[in-house]
Amino acid sequence: MRIRSCLLSAAALVCVLPAAQAETPQGAAAELSAWLDRFDGIDPGYGVVVVTADDVLLNRTDGIRHTATGAPFTPETPIYIASQTKAYMGLLAARLDAEGILSLDSTIADYWPDLDLPGDLDAADWTLRDLITHQVPFEAGIITFLEAYAMRVDPAAYPGLITAYGEEREAGFDYSNLGYNVYGAILETATGRTWQDWLAEDIFQPMGLENTSARTSDFSLDTLSWNHIWTGEEGGWADIPPKTDGMMQSAGGMVTSTTDMAHWLQLQLRGEGPAGSGLTADMVTTAQTSYAETHEENGRNAIELPCSGYALGWNVCDFEGHTLYVHGGGYTGARTMMAFSPDLGVGVASFSNSDNMTGWLTSRTVIMYLQFLIEHEDAQRWSDVRVEQYGPRIDWLLNRRSTALAEFRADADWEGWTWQPDAAELAEYEGVYSAGLPDADFVLRLEEEGLVARLQDYRLVLEPGRRDLFAGWNNPGAVPDPVEFERNDADRIEALTLDGIRFARMGDVEH
Repeated sequence: MRIRSCLLSAAALVCVLPAAQAETPQGAAAELSAWLDRFDGIDPGYGVVVVTADDVLLNRTDGIRHTATGAPFTPETPIYIASQTKAYMGLLAARLDAEGILSLDSTIADYWPDLDLPGDLDAADWTLRDLITHQVPFEAGIITFLEAYAMRVDPAAYPGLITAYGEEREAGFDYSNLGYNVYGAILETATGRTWQDWLAEDIFQPMGLENTSARTSDFSLDTLSWNHIWTGEEGGWADIPPKTDGMMQSAGGMVTSTTDMAHWLQLQLRGEGPAGSGLTADMVTTAQTSYAETHEENGRNAIELPCSGYALGWNVCDFEGHTLYVHGGGYTGARTMMAFSPDLGVGVASFSNSDNMTGWLTSRTVIMYLQFLIEHEDAQRWSDVRVEQYGPRIDWLLNRRSTALAEFRADADWEGWTWQPDAAELAEYEGVYSAGLPDADFVLRLEEEGLVARLQDYRLVLEPGRRDLFAGWNNPGAVPDPVEFERNDADRIEALTLDGIRFARMGDVEH
């Protein structure tokens, strides 16, 4: 089913303007809309916004927001934007710095003086600005996993988790979620207010963003866009529920609408917020200043452009000699991309509620608009190639996923998947398992689907492979994670290991 909405400014009837005006922002928007019409379908839902500082040239939404209901994807539909959250957090950090609430030049040690970073790292040597420009050289995978997939981690637990699980990495820029997670925890430590509340009160509300939030609970499930995974003609679309509040984290925890994205990009182009918002030109300049060298001049990134710098939540790239600020977002069943160019005076964003090669298409949509705008000599050729490539790329992705799963199942460690335990055997694995993390126990129960493991909002369905080895399914689009159990001398289950982390069995579950 194809449902289309196209909102037009009075100054630019972009759905009907002729291609001859492609050298103007309005004409390029018309070219882009006509290009999108050439696709057989970008399902389930796809949205595109194009703006100048003063006009919305295109606000187009196609398709549906949830395959199970058929509800339309509209310009007011909140859709998950994943890592684009970092740019909003970057502007918030610039505001808090300017207002003397949380200095970007303060150090990690100023808030956690007893923090023991891994290796020879000293928390007093690294600033909050370093954190949110991906320059503090350590990782703590347990934090980024829990925050993105399972639960809110209490800021008070951060120092202990970093000490226990932190690992030093090579110095220099290295993009990850951890710096923003740590910044959010420090913000709450220093002020007593969560990063979600700060964003709502200092960014979303002053900008008048009515369909934007860092909490999905602000909207009904029927209103939100769901994520989707294409499983092939036989299985169709698998829908992925919107993230819970516990999975919305400061490095990737926002929903917004195409209409609200238009306002956000216009703020970037104007260089200041709306009158009375308190978002000053100095704050926006701070957020748009590059502080890290990324060394991605080879174009090996999501936008496939030379990108040499990183600002507060923005990759700073070059498009045909024009500065382009870019950030993408990706999560299970969703892909998004946003960009603006002060040189060209335009902003463009694209949204998909599937991951069916739409990561490629959202970035190509941004580039296609810019190529139309500058009348790039290869624009027409690339517009044809990208339409032609989309279908085969969908087939390629589905085949790659099938191949990866087949290789997983063929691994000799599974011993042919011949073990078929009955309910009594599966009940042996029930229990509460702990790795000593606050509020982060795995609870295993027999349910209608079989043995299910839950860690707060994270859920794995355990498929038996061989005795004491299960495949943990979180979504149908990914190879499952091996979950291995240990037994004691009395042949009783005493622990499970997932992704290198051992969870000791602590007791029985309640029924």
